[in-house]
Amino acid sequence: MFMEKSFAEIYRENYQKILLFIYSLSTDRGQAEDIAQETFIKAYRSISSLRESSKISVWLNRIAYNLFLDLKRKKSPPLLPIDDTLLTEKLADLRKSITLEADQQIMSECVQNKLLLLPESYRTALLLDAQGYSNRQKAEIMGCSLENAKIRLHRSRKKLKEILGRDCTFYYDERNVLC
Repeated sequence: MFMEKSFAEIYRENYQKILLFIYSLSTDRGQAEDIAQETFIKAYRSISSLRESSKISVWLNRIAYNLFLDLKRKKSPPLLPIDDTLLTEKLADLRKSITLEADQQIMSECVQNKLLLLPESYRTALLLDAQGYSNRQKAEIMGCSLENAKIRLHRSRKKLKEILGRDCTFYYDERNVLC
């Protein structure tokens, strides 16, 4: 086993990323917090099995994604129409409660809403790509082949571009950030 960093450092460096990743998939703040917490509990219990320190973030995302999928399988409620008002309120609450660095990682509300229109596998590929994971790491986290990860990412970009072109208007805000 290696330990270049304390577990507390690993937690501090990765918690917000895991929380944002899971929240982007589930849109339920409480559920995202529970999964993020469970991710670090599982990671703490099995940190000795991790051989390479460079794989910590991939390993943590894989744990989080598996926990999300497990919970989704257990609770498969019927699909309900998305209440844009509620989603907008949830996104506003999330923005208020996280750090400035994490705030910069959140896409505009329009893009977030449109991401929810993508199939889960496409949305996951895009979110992992936005976090800077390589195609190989995305494949490992999603539990699919490298080629399948590349295909999902390509299709998700194409589909999201189509949806955004149809439904959204973009502009630059006072910080010169595309909104």
